[in-house]
Amino acid sequence: MPVGDFPGRDYDPQMSYPRSSMTLGPGPFKARDLPSGSNYELDNGNPVLCAPTQAQGGLAQALAAQVVRTDPLVEHAGVEIGYELAEGTLRAPDVSVTNKPPQSGWSKTAPPLAIECADKGQDEQELQRKIEQLLEAGTQAVWVVRLHRIRQVEVYTRGLDGEIRRTVAQANEELTLPGVLKNPVPVAALFDAKVADLTTLRNLLDRFGYVHPDQAREEGREEGREEGREEGREEGREEGREEGREEGHLGGLRAAARLVLAARGEREPPEGLATMSAIALSRLISGA
Repeated sequence: MPVGDFPGRDYDPQMSYPRSSMTLGPGPFKARDLPSGSNYELDNGNPVLCAPTQAQGGLAQALAAQVVRTDPLVEHAGVEIGYELAEGTLRAPDVSVTNKPPQSGWSKTAPPLAIECADKGQDEQELQRKIEQLLEAGTQAVWVVRLHRIRQVEVYTRGLDGEIRRTVAQANEELTLPGVLKNPVPVAALFDAKVADLTTLRNLLDRFGYVHPDQAREEGREEGREEGREEGREEGREEGREEGREEGHLGGLRAAARLVLAARGEREPPEGLATMSAIALSRLISGA
């Protein structure tokens, strides 16, 4: 196959084609014509080139994926997952929450939440077309993280009348999506790594049954105290067992000493056997 050519419907999934060598001509194409890793999405059979993401956009994708993936209600989330919305329409949001476990091939169900990170040079017409197709296919909300303007997130939803609605959340606000996300997402968490980390920590604690970080710390302290008490009890039991063994040994020596003294016709020493050490009792028994 000559470099730069793409065979379209003749694409052989058993062969490996360098991603950089794939060039699609005019369509129409179907989702099954595209291999995983292609530089293209499809819009009603027409190829849409997806350019590499610049540094700011890549970092924003990582933050968004981190924050939504750790939400207690989210089981699966990913970056640039391909969704076959129709036979000739394939879209890959920057980040998406999906209710389907990982599978081979393109996902056939639109994601409940899709996130797009829009940097300078974004093709707005193509972005709006993508949003429309996702919402039409069943996506509940599309968040567009604007990276080259005032930091804000545009929220796109579809109303009961079928019309697309757009609202804007500023940096000091929070985003919610009941039924998909349990916890609100601070808009700042989609721009600021520190806020994203704190939001992630809250999500993870919540996922494992903690309401607040102090609760986890207190449980850790209590667990440590209980371990200490148990170690102390065990140490006391061991000391008791050792003392019991020692006392039993001395008692046996005293009994043996009395028998020896009786056999010899002798009396106990003035200080008595109870005050004698194990060594002294052993000497008395042996007659040393």
